[in-house]
Amino acid sequence: MQKVSNRFAEFDLIRALAIVSVVITHAGFFTFSDRRILFVAIDTWQLFCVPAFLMLSGFFLTNKLENQNNPALVVKKRLSKILPPYLFWSVALYILNNLGELQKFDLLSLFRDILTGSVKFSYYFIVVIVQCYGWWWLLVKLKFLEPRKFLALGLIIQIIFTIFFYLSAFHYIKSIPQQLMERLIFSWILPFSTGLFLGGSYNIIQPVIERRKLLILGATILFYVASIWECYPIVNTEPWFLRSFFKISSQGYAILFVLSILAFSKSIALPTRVSGLVKILAAYSFPIYLLELTLLPYVSLVFYKFIDPVHPLLKLAFLVTGNLFGCCAIIYLLQKLLPKNYSQYILGI
Repeated sequence: MQKVSNRFAEFDLIRALAIVSVVITHAGFFTFSDRRILFVAIDTWQLFCVPAFLMLSGFFLTNKLENQNNPALVVKKRLSKILPPYLFWSVALYILNNLGELQKFDLLSLFRDILTGSVKFSYYFIVVIVQCYGWWWLLVKLKFLEPRKFLALGLIIQIIFTIFFYLSAFHYIKSIPQQLMERLIFSWILPFSTGLFLGGSYNIIQPVIERRKLLILGATILFYVASIWECYPIVNTEPWFLRSFFKISSQGYAILFVLSILAFSKSIALPTRVSGLVKILAAYSFPIYLLELTLLPYVSLVFYKFIDPVHPLLKLAFLVTGNLFGCCAIIYLLQKLLPKNYSQYILGI
């Protein structure tokens, strides 16, 4: 795959796959009611999505060496792209969710939900990515610039937090709330650090992973299968473990999945229409992330009114396709209707 303007086409593909995976994740809540192996396999496949977004964020921070010259300005520019849309949709959805009780509007509650990314449960990612930008700024200020140091420090911290995760899952220590784990950078620091490492040494690393692409693909499949198997020992006592990003196998699978795309990027030849769709999904990924969980219940209502009952896989396909199409249509219309000066503050693009 060739570069598109200033961007890497392979990362557009990763971003597109990741946002589709996010939609599959949330559609799965409306679709799968048991733990048959096929459904577990589908649930497990999407576990690369959030780590992939974090890897991309880290990559583009360190891929340009000049970013280190003024890290505060870089962080400010990045936050200006994500925080205004996040604040807009958080406030709008908070009002929508409490439409019948506006007289009880609680400004402190709204502020708390925005600060913790709780207006929609998927918004925890915004809280995490803000922490990631702050972490990178701190590393640059401390002149901790060697890519291998980025990776080693991230690995050490991730191991510590993963140990606590397993102790909690097996009830050896008091259970750590999943909502808290999802919102701490240290639970996600390895994929972000891997992105920093890749961005800082991509010209050196890319030929290496291309030469070892079959090995990387094999390791990806191995970790994927291990992640499916790892669901079962704990899932009866901790049901959320089934979809957990924090299993050791899932962490390895997520990183290796992205590396597999990079390793095979030059041999991936997408049809023109598919390539165009990939570019659209990549460009719209952030506003889709903000909108899709709000739109999903309405798509589900259409399903139950006109299509139900069908096989769960057909239901999943309808929910995912309908949700993506609806989100893209809304984003396209808003781009057309909103003044250009304000579009970026609502859509982030």
